[in-house]
Amino acid sequence: MERKYRMIETNELGEEIFIEYPDAFIVEKFTPLMDRIEANKPKLLEPLKKLKNEIGEEDFEKYFNTLLDIKKFENQMMITTDRNINRSIITRQFMDHLHRSFDVDSVRIVVQ
Repeated sequence: MERKYRMIETNELGEEIFIEYPDAFIVEKFTPLMDRIEANKPKLLEPLKKLKNEIGEEDFEKYFNTLLDIKKFENQMMITTDRNINRSIITRQFMDHLHRSFDVDSVRIVVQ
């Protein structure tokens, strides 16, 4: 399989970032959590909107719309993030908001 270099993103300085991968590998841009929830888990959309209203647009975009996934089962919730710092900030600042918005007793945050 032939390997190629393709530009996937630009960094904060405007420099292009290239990655080598075979043709069979497809790179997709990250989709914000709100868009994925709306498309795939519509039952969680209203609680997510409630959370956004409670914490404000800026914090929501920074800490929640960048999450990898949110799952809810009965009164338990699991959040998946890709950054330890986001896990720490969500745990420290937003747990009460999560409990209220999603009506859950238990929230677990994992870093992947």
